[in-house]
Amino acid sequence: MSVTLPRTVRGKRPEFFATEGVDEAMSMILVLAQEFAVLRERMDTAERVMARHGIDLGAEIEAFEADEDVLRSREEALQAFYGRLFYLSRQRRSEMENKYGDAEYRETLDKVATGDI
Repeated sequence: MSVTLPRTVRGKRPEFFATEGVDEAMSMILVLAQEFAVLRERMDTAERVMARHGIDLGAEIEAFEADEDVLRSREEALQAFYGRLFYLSRQRRSEMENKYGDAEYRETLDKVATGDI
């Protein structure tokens, strides 16, 4: 039996930029840059290996038609990538949801209704 524990960090996260959202944007840019660098290196390797065997990889890629298994596998990889890309945004959302739950929401509504805010 395997147990998946939530991957959340407690405590204040360091912020490097004063403008709200810039830290999250930078995190996303760095994830994209990392993914791009890995893809570029793997593509270069694949092209070199195929060229050694006399295969024109570019033409083969253009002619390729994906079946359902390939499409499903690609979708799973894409969703995992999105998970890494939007990690900080999900963390912030989770923090906000935990900080401002239903009780705090209703309390705020009551204060607005009675004019206390």
